[in-house]
Amino acid sequence: MKKYRFLTFVFDVPVVALFSLYMIYQFTKGEANSLRGFIISAIFIGIIPLLAWTHLLKHPGDYNGERKISFIIDTLSYPIGFILLVASKSDKIFIALGLSYLLNVIFLFTVNKFTYKVSGHSSGIAGPATALTIINGYKGALAFLLLIPVYISKIKLDDHTFMQLAVGGITSILITCISFAVVGVL
Repeated sequence: MKKYRFLTFVFDVPVVALFSLYMIYQFTKGEANSLRGFIISAIFIGIIPLLAWTHLLKHPGDYNGERKISFIIDTLSYPIGFILLVASKSDKIFIALGLSYLLNVIFLFTVNKFTYKVSGHSSGIAGPATALTIINGYKGALAFLLLIPVYISKIKLDDHTFMQLAVGGITSILITCISFAVVGVL
């Protein structure tokens, strides 16, 4: 079971976000304000959300508590990042990503709080994989393969059902496509 728990950290939303943001930055190098967008996104979508892990240092094994802290941090960090991306006139791709993360956390927070336990891990891979596909075509679509170890580990750990994982992934794909269309990238 430890290997499955380890996978949940390897494929945690901020870790995947940092990797994806770096890949997207590599695809957009030379575009106007790409570096600015990458730095703001990396801080507010990747680095600050990693602070939720500090909960596990104080309360080892309290994964539900870490999940709650993560939602609180994300709900505060993503809007600030999005506002900074827009205000600094960052590259449209990073603005679209910021909007995608913001809308996804609003959806996940609302649904998880009031009705149904949707997977943030599945959402945190499907969204960036969709962005990478939009930006880089079929090569970017390879990122969807990361859903396989996430589905396996989350089901083995009894953290989520297949449907909870599927809902997280599908809604994140839709939200990411909508975000890219609204910003004018798609």
